[in-house]
Amino acid sequence: MINPRLIAHLTGWIILFTGLGFLLPLIPAYVYADGSALWFWESLAVSTALGAALMAVGGLTSAHEPRYRDSLAVVGLSWFLISLVGSLPFIFSGHLDVWSSIFESFSGFSSTGASAIEDLRPVPRGLLFWRSFIQWLGGMGIIVLMVAVLPFLGVGGQIMFKSELSGPASDKLRPRVAQTAKILWGLYLVLTVVLVALLSAGGLEFFEAVCQALVTMSTGGFSNFNESAAYHDSRFVQAVILVFMFLGSISFALYWQLLSGNWRSLVLNGEVLFLSGLLLLISLVSTAALLHSDYYQSPFEAFFQSLFQATSVASTTGQFTADWTGWPHLSQAVIFFLFFVGGCSGSTSGGVKCIRWLLLIKSIHRACRRLIHPRGVFPVRLQGRNMSEQVLEGVWLFFLIYFLTMAVSTLAVTAVGLDLLTAFSASASALGNVGPSLGLVGATGSYAAFPPAAKVILSLCMLMGRLEFYSFVVLFFPEFWRR
Repeated sequence: MINPRLIAHLTGWIILFTGLGFLLPLIPAYVYADGSALWFWESLAVSTALGAALMAVGGLTSAHEPRYRDSLAVVGLSWFLISLVGSLPFIFSGHLDVWSSIFESFSGFSSTGASAIEDLRPVPRGLLFWRSFIQWLGGMGIIVLMVAVLPFLGVGGQIMFKSELSGPASDKLRPRVAQTAKILWGLYLVLTVVLVALLSAGGLEFFEAVCQALVTMSTGGFSNFNESAAYHDSRFVQAVILVFMFLGSISFALYWQLLSGNWRSLVLNGEVLFLSGLLLLISLVSTAALLHSDYYQSPFEAFFQSLFQATSVASTTGQFTADWTGWPHLSQAVIFFLFFVGGCSGSTSGGVKCIRWLLLIKSIHRACRRLIHPRGVFPVRLQGRNMSEQVLEGVWLFFLIYFLTMAVSTLAVTAVGLDLLTAFSASASALGNVGPSLGLVGATGSYAAFPPAAKVILSLCMLMGRLEFYSFVVLFFPEFWRR
């Protein structure tokens, strides 16, 4: 049984809470006097009115905790409405049309990094900060933050927490889910502050260091410069960004276990080893192709550039120090393969996630062994634990939905006038929350030239990829809303 009034009330709470974020860009807006302050005051007024209206329609008492379906509905509706509200400063600014503004906001909150802005140079700093901030909010998850600060969510808070956090399983670090949410956001904040300090030490202006830290730690990828990370002509700064892109692609739960003295949980984690090995392998293959074609003369430079682009794509950050879409075909192919991998579960990365690939590989291996030994019993184990058939079935189903959605999106984007390569790579990028693409977009390009219909399709793909389908797609099933 679903409770529409409760869903409206909680969604209103989340919109009100997120709307407070419009106050932060006012700081750079007034400090740099860039004329953007009014846009955020107007956005704050609209978000407050919408949140208050939803709360007035709904109702919440201690006797009505959100249940399973209520919680799923809150997650899906909140993310959709928040992404729409987040587009208001772009619309009010006049720098983007309505559809491009919505695309920019969906890309920001989903920490995708695909931009509809063709030239970032005339964009005011207040708006640049907003782009970075919404990626940081979306990276760890708005609902996870709400669970940490709203104790009345009760059991429903745990369901929302699991629905928003990435991966097939989200481990609780403490018995109460609110405590786990506080730990995750605390670690996220601390790592962001450390990154700001390192970037500042590398010579970045404080404002640029903050924006760069927000989009790197969230593995989002929005940059304040058309040249992305290549703008920072400092190997130290680029190396710091590289390291923190990798750190952002690892489960934050492992950092807590590391701080608790359990270093083996991080160093010997199957997902971390899989991701590290894959990045090293692809970087070496790309390096060999670059050296063979004389694209770079220095082996170190070829390896660094390959590792940076590979880590950026695998972590779904999408920043770049070189236009890898102009590299030799083999280099392009192995890096594009990472569009379909993603980071670790419980991280800020998008994509399929390494844990699903590990379980898929192990499941295929078990199927082959069963052919050889029909009567044998071969459990699928990961990190010393037997995986249930329900988890394995969920992995197979996720792959099926993921690639079917990509196929449908590709067809839809080609139907509105884009070529097949652009449509396919843009769909893969949107679903994986990667950002860059092949074809018309490229690693250094933007989505500004895409028709409005394509931007709407890809915006929905970005949201589905961020929520891993179920929390959003389930809203379109009539059966879900029946009492």
